[in-house]
Amino acid sequence: MITELKIPWKRILKDLKYVMLFIVIYMTSISVVDYYFPLQSLHVPISLITVPGTVIALLLGFRTNSAYDRWWEARIIWGAIVNDSRSWVRQLLTFVNYNGKSSVEFEYIKKMALRHIAWNYALTGHLRKLDTTLNYEVLLDSIEVNSIKDKTNKPNALIYNQGQDLKKLRENQLIDQYQFVSLDTMLTRFTDSMGKCERIKNTVFPTSYSLLVDVLIYMWIFFLPFGLIDNIGLILIPTTVSLAFSFLAIDRIAYYMQDPFDNLPSDTPMMALSRAIEINILEELGEENIPDPKVSENGVLM
Repeated sequence: MITELKIPWKRILKDLKYVMLFIVIYMTSISVVDYYFPLQSLHVPISLITVPGTVIALLLGFRTNSAYDRWWEARIIWGAIVNDSRSWVRQLLTFVNYNGKSSVEFEYIKKMALRHIAWNYALTGHLRKLDTTLNYEVLLDSIEVNSIKDKTNKPNALIYNQGQDLKKLRENQLIDQYQFVSLDTMLTRFTDSMGKCERIKNTVFPTSYSLLVDVLIYMWIFFLPFGLIDNIGLILIPTTVSLAFSFLAIDRIAYYMQDPFDNLPSDTPMMALSRAIEINILEELGEENIPDPKVSENGVLM
């Protein structure tokens, strides 16, 4: 997530450098040809340029809003995960009767709490298609690490293990039926949040719509200089290039936001949120070795 109040110009320019180079050459060529061989016969009425430009701007606005909705929904989901994570450990600590931190019951609570921290890191890696094993293997015993190593959906495997341990808590009479239902409801909420993230991840933004917008933008850029030849003379090049860049930059920003789980600077800061959850849970458990929160680097929080 970009935390500084600035536009990622470097990234935009990197993505558009070849396109903009072609546009500059094209606009310069039109300007030079017009200087030596006036192109009045190819002049297009300015209204035929402004009307399509307005339509494209509306289409871009709709695409940007739709992309932002996906990005914001992802952030809402992870906000719910943060809140539910705190509730999960609080319920474990208050529902299960234990006599001090050295008791077997507390070790059971701690095991399930640490597994949930691991679940957050595993979910982050699952969504970003990254190996986050180093972030969570220290939180699990070696048997469990090996048991989920070959699973295609590691966070789902961890949720299943949580359910199995929750069942044992009930069988050992450490929680009553109502407490069991409340904790199981929390596991269902985690599963639901995971499924929502996977829906966003696996639902591609309509490619036909994106392709249509891109085609219309390039067509508009192609005809743009012919609508301005009789009006702006020598400043044709900077004017047309700046207009073209504006439309392409907005389109590129929408592209960045439409996939909030792609390990890009504009992503939902899942690693930072996972670290925040880890800190909260370890503090609830009364642990002493608390990691520092993630901080933004170069204006980006991942």
